Amino acid sequence: MRAILLLILAYPFLEVTSLIYMAGKLGGGFVLFWVLASALIGIVMLRNQRMATLLTLGALFNQKGNVSVYSLLWPVRYLLAGVLFLIPGIISDILAVILLLPLSGPGPKVRMPEAGAPRDGAIEGEYTRVDETVERDRHLHK
Repeated sequence: MRAILLLILAYPFLEVTSLIYMAGKLGGGFVLFWVLASALIGIVMLRNQRMATLLTLGALFNQKGNVSVYSLLWPVRYLLAGVLFLIPGIISDILAVILLLPLSGPGPKVRMPEAGAPRDGAIEGEYTRVDETVERDRHLHK
């Protein structure tokens, strides 16, 4: 727990240090362009988040096969990558690119049931039996 706290506290200093180092090697104009471009990418990603989520989930449900849990987390990874692009710095941009890589990832497979298909051959529910003659007589006497 203490290591995580130290990492969170050291993160801004690492970002600033990396930006200063990059500005010293490549120039301040390039670093400013880098920060602005990554912020624009983050804004575009977050604006299109809803559509990307819907398209991803629709594609997963149309597969009619095994769907990995890792692929179900794609919308979360996409959102987190957009937020990381908004944070000015090189380390956050590298983490965002890593999140966007199409890794298949380990994990258990979840079998998606087909629409309308009963599970295990059984249909669960309650029913009541109504005879047609009794129902017809009830409507006639009202």
